[in-house]
Amino acid sequence: MTLRDKRALAMGGALVLVAVLVLEVFPWVVRSVVALRSRALAQAATLARAEDVLVREPEVRDSLTQVLSRVVALAPKVVDGKTGAEAQASLSGLVSLVANRQQLKVVRLDPLPDSTAGAFTRVAMHAELEGDVAGLTLFLKAVETGDPLLTVTALSVMAPDPNARTEALRMELDLAGYYLARGAR
Repeated sequence: MTLRDKRALAMGGALVLVAVLVLEVFPWVVRSVVALRSRALAQAATLARAEDVLVREPEVRDSLTQVLSRVVALAPKVVDGKTGAEAQASLSGLVSLVANRQQLKVVRLDPLPDSTAGAFTRVAMHAELEGDVAGLTLFLKAVETGDPLLTVTALSVMAPDPNARTEALRMELDLAGYYLARGAR
């Protein structure tokens, strides 16, 4: 091997080494530095927020106390149950109880699917009842103004036989309320 060959081999090796450094190592170093910088900025922002909360600690404690007391005040307004099945059963029992107190016959109760997520989850039901106008009026009043707070989202009233001597109405309604899901504590 001649001196010229050794020089060419050394230049080629150096060129390959520089190419690897420029194409592989340098971009990795830049990405690492950028990631470290962004993580440091995020941690500095978190630290600043934490220091701000510590400075305003009495104010935050009072605010938290007010929020928690408002959530506790909502307890009678939500349907009992920590899961969807428990809330459906509770709502079904509540509708049956109110209907029986107003001399309405419960023909059918069907759960409706829910699509909400979060701390307070919606529970809904389709009910078919039979009775008179007075019973329907008292039922709607009890459901809409009582505890737990329910909403009638749809209502249909039909008279199967308008010429009958007794007043018999068939009512179909959709009711909805909210319950506090188990994972929301």
